[in-house]
Amino acid sequence: MKKLNYFISLILVVLISCSTLRIPQTTPEINQQDLYYHLSFLASDDLKGRGTGTPEIDKASEYLAKYFKKLGLQPKGEDGFFQKFKVTTDLKLKKNNSLIVKVNSQEINFILKENYQPTGFSGNGVVEGELIFAGYGIEAEDLGYNDFTDIDLKDKIALIMRYSPEGDKPDTKFGFKVQSNFKVSAAKTKGAKAVILFTGPNTVENDKLISLVPDPAAMNAGIPVVSISTDKAKEIFEKAGLNLLDIQKEIDSTQKSKSFKIENSYAKVSVELEPVVKETRNVIAFLEGNDPQLKNEIVVIGAHYDHLGMGGRGSLAASKEPQIHNGADDNASGTSGVLELAEYFSSHKDQLKRSILFILFSGEELGLLGSKHFVDNPTVPLNQIVAMINMDMIGRLNENRLTVYGTGTSPKWKPLLNKVNAYSIFKYNFIDGGFGPSDHSSFYSKNIPVLFFFTGTHQDYHKPSDDVDKINFLGMEKVLNLVSGVVTDLVTNPEKIEFTKVQGEAPQQGRRMNIRVYVGTIPDYSEQVEGFKIAGVNDGSPAEKAGLKAGDIIIKFGDKPVKNIYDYMYAMQGYKPGDEVEVIILRNGQEVKTTIKLGSR
Repeated sequence: MKKLNYFISLILVVLISCSTLRIPQTTPEINQQDLYYHLSFLASDDLKGRGTGTPEIDKASEYLAKYFKKLGLQPKGEDGFFQKFKVTTDLKLKKNNSLIVKVNSQEINFILKENYQPTGFSGNGVVEGELIFAGYGIEAEDLGYNDFTDIDLKDKIALIMRYSPEGDKPDTKFGFKVQSNFKVSAAKTKGAKAVILFTGPNTVENDKLISLVPDPAAMNAGIPVVSISTDKAKEIFEKAGLNLLDIQKEIDSTQKSKSFKIENSYAKVSVELEPVVKETRNVIAFLEGNDPQLKNEIVVIGAHYDHLGMGGRGSLAASKEPQIHNGADDNASGTSGVLELAEYFSSHKDQLKRSILFILFSGEELGLLGSKHFVDNPTVPLNQIVAMINMDMIGRLNENRLTVYGTGTSPKWKPLLNKVNAYSIFKYNFIDGGFGPSDHSSFYSKNIPVLFFFTGTHQDYHKPSDDVDKINFLGMEKVLNLVSGVVTDLVTNPEKIEFTKVQGEAPQQGRRMNIRVYVGTIPDYSEQVEGFKIAGVNDGSPAEKAGLKAGDIIIKFGDKPVKNIYDYMYAMQGYKPGDEVEVIILRNGQEVKTTIKLGSR
């Protein structure tokens, strides 16, 4: 195998350097050799991590389209095999960015990108006012902690530390409230005109400014937000005759807030950012079935082919310097799997009753943008799609353990999965829910049965070390043989594929939620709007009972305005199950009021 790998690697060097991409000769059956070829190209340094909106991901998409063409598949994009859409990939600093801070008539000097910069979720604007130190910016009455109790932030500028009194540990008792976006929402609701964020000197953390990379969940906080270096934060306190380290140590050791006005202080925050919008594309191919009726029913096989590029938002690398994130497992593995299944079913096309649509999505790492764009702008009638099979990170099979999401979205799934695993090769971990951290979620939100195959996370996840040499190609072959068995049944068995909505399910969140109430809304990150846009609502949920539906934008929840998901989460925490809350939504450009009776989580 080593000699084979070396030989293929030499071919790759030649092919990638050519101005015209050449497509490999592969065999119809699922095998490690083909997988190695595809994956080695997609996860090569030459593609620089396939960042959405980059020339390198365009090169990857050309390869995918040419391979589909070689197999004789029909183009099913809007431009041949391509379905183009636009995404915000970056933010550009315009002229009007500055930070002025004075304490006791002494000015602190700030240099843009050196010791301060706007955050990727800052709003634009120019504001000035007094400085108020609001500790960690956490409001957690249930834990006996509230940084906002003894201060008045009305028309002030809030100074807020990152993380929590527990430091930067990921499993903090404060949950999602340690997120900077959420702290900004809390301060804004209390009346703050701007927020200055910094890492406290007692926190074990490299003193890095918060990234300017946009956050698809909250592009605009609605007020200016900047981050400053720890040294500059210490200087502000020193000019006021205070010791920041001592103050932070007291808060951390006592777990009690200590917020106050910075006497004789003045700050002026100016932020002007411009979104950088790039074009990217899904790659879509079609294999028609042979049954006169069933060929109008379509099974989607999909995977995302984008990754993190040179790092930035989403990277878990120890160093925040730009590094190639090749994303061999995430998700060159799933992409290679789709190519291999496309070849396999092309060679067995005479057996197909139903049709197959192969989709390789861009923009997944930015918030499932490619799959969301497809289900909102389908290139085949959406009501003809009877199932969606998703593969994301299938390259690290360990002890034959395989996680399958979506097993509760059709009564067909578990019996079928057990049948194709008749020899018990795999030790399954079934997860009933159709929501999850990948592109199948977009299809499930449209009431389509889904399965998502996943071999598990690992220490190289979202790091530059996710490379080809870590891939278990034999494991990939096993997984794809299983998936091919599932799809073979779907496209040859005329039995109807029923859809089941998993009751009480909500989309997954990053940190654990400390919100007691349940609404049942599904977030939509595919479009940047002012408010909280929903992709749908759960069956039987309070949101459904209140008449909310896909496309609605929540702009007010109770007495709190909502500009993004963090405002929405902040507003919810003030209620308990059974409360009735008036909500204002935008529907087709018109404001609509409704009342939601909140459920319990």
